[in-house]
Amino acid sequence: MKIFAGIIVFSLLLNPASISAKDLKELYSDHFIVVSDKTIDQQYLNNIKNMAEYFYKTLTQEFKFIRNEPWLWKNRAKIFVAKDRGEYVKKYNCPEWSNACVDYQDKTIFTYPQQKEFSLILSHELTHIIFREYLGLRQLPLWLDEGMSVYMENKYEKRTNDNKLILLKRIISEGKYIKFDDLNELDVLSLKAKPKGYVDMFYLESFSIVNFLVKKWSRYKLDNFFKFLKDGYPLEQSLCKAYNLRTIKELEKQWIKFYQR
Repeated sequence: MKIFAGIIVFSLLLNPASISAKDLKELYSDHFIVVSDKTIDQQYLNNIKNMAEYFYKTLTQEFKFIRNEPWLWKNRAKIFVAKDRGEYVKKYNCPEWSNACVDYQDKTIFTYPQQKEFSLILSHELTHIIFREYLGLRQLPLWLDEGMSVYMENKYEKRTNDNKLILLKRIISEGKYIKFDDLNELDVLSLKAKPKGYVDMFYLESFSIVNFLVKKWSRYKLDNFFKFLKDGYPLEQSLCKAYNLRTIKELEKQWIKFYQR
């Protein structure tokens, strides 16, 4: 089941300091350092740098986020570009089925060159970093983290979701979707161990929940949900307070009803 046109990203904790600087070059911009193999075309790296700056400003404005510590000088984010896919998997320990992965804490993205629609990958990964920074949370439900990232990549690339949502409706009608209780239990390591079809379903469902929250209610209520999370309320309590729900099971029922219309 191929849902996101091969664009699958993953989020995990890595240690950039452990990566050797041998045979690497660096390209600097206001908020980013692009680190790459010396064989990578310079114009390709310039495009990544410019694209990263665009999404940095756009996503920061999206969340109306004012930072206490701007991404400047030593606090700039890093984008590591491996020589090829093989090196990306081996050197950065990213899943073989992924196209990029991210270290939240060090604001670092790992990827490889010559990928189609790379802007989707970059907007997705930067959403991970900026969204967590905005919430001020080290721990975040994986479905919400990935759902927001896919939602933003679709929004800013103006992608149509018709085919994905048709597939989702069929999966819901067949009862083959991931139940919300199970969805909440998934973390990076448990998802990494799942087969490709399950991972695709996870991304589709996570996106669909965020899309549902915006379309059924409003972005204003979504921002209220985020505010409760920022204030330290647990996930279920934050959802219930923002959307006047009793339990997350009630949210699941409304989600099913929304996509079965």
